[in-house]
Amino acid sequence: MKHNIVIALDVGGTFIKTCIVENGLTLLASQKEFPALADQDKETILAQIMNIFKTQYEFYHSHFTENEPDCYWHIGLAFPGPFDYKQGTCHLQGLGKFESLYGINLRKEFQERFEKVDDAWAQRLQSAEIRFENDARLFALGVSLDFPEDRFIALTLGTGLGSAFIDQSQVNYSFQGIPPNGWLYNQPYQNGIVDDAFSKRGVLQLAKDLGAFQPGMDVKELAESARLGSGPGREVFSEFGKRLVEMLDPYLKLYEPNLIVLGGQLSKSYDLFGNALQDHIHSQQVQKVQIYTSDNMLRHTFIGISRMFEK
Repeated sequence: MKHNIVIALDVGGTFIKTCIVENGLTLLASQKEFPALADQDKETILAQIMNIFKTQYEFYHSHFTENEPDCYWHIGLAFPGPFDYKQGTCHLQGLGKFESLYGINLRKEFQERFEKVDDAWAQRLQSAEIRFENDARLFALGVSLDFPEDRFIALTLGTGLGSAFIDQSQVNYSFQGIPPNGWLYNQPYQNGIVDDAFSKRGVLQLAKDLGAFQPGMDVKELAESARLGSGPGREVFSEFGKRLVEMLDPYLKLYEPNLIVLGGQLSKSYDLFGNALQDHIHSQQVQKVQIYTSDNMLRHTFIGISRMFEK
């Protein structure tokens, strides 16, 4: 039996989280976390990522030696944008992370580094296919295995808003009335853009506007206060749910999904904004839309990474 092995990396500004996915199944013992070193120079960052490749290869090799001759190796990275995912070129600039990689073709860099290392792990990974993709899209692809026949909009709510439009387990890259690539983050909303309102900073600004913010408060503390009965805190999340529907309304009408999928840190407060979200969806006469919140966004992302290599 041939083993399709994917070294999966979820690259964030603070940490790089990694896992090995074997034939579509995550190997939990291989799940690890490394500092991203995103504010460092090019050589430091690339050396860190190469070390992750080596660590994961050696983990698999030491635990599954008998499988090694029958392995097809792949490397998949969920990388923040702006990024040319097809070419593998980083275009991050002005965001305080990975700026030293601006304009660098990472696929070419990794392949050249494998060729220069005279060790078995690097020689074995020289032939690995390397692919890159947007993290929200990969999360959505992973979730789609649980909803293979569904048409849904996936949102990741955290430091920013990520989005993807899925139909029967495939990414819908273009659909009339939907922004290019299905990316909503830069679309106009109120006096700014979607990313400003439906992110950590958006929730905290809303808390300030509604008088619920206290010095040193983060979203976690705001949610805890709401769960303990704080009226202003509860109002913040109720208003957040209402505004989320307001933003999504034109896309719900155009795309006609039967499901909305939520992931990310802010989705952990769904118990606080979920009722408002559902009430306002129903008030817009979008009766058939269900809500699903992922309790393991990272696992779904790793599975989505492995799906990039499906034939």
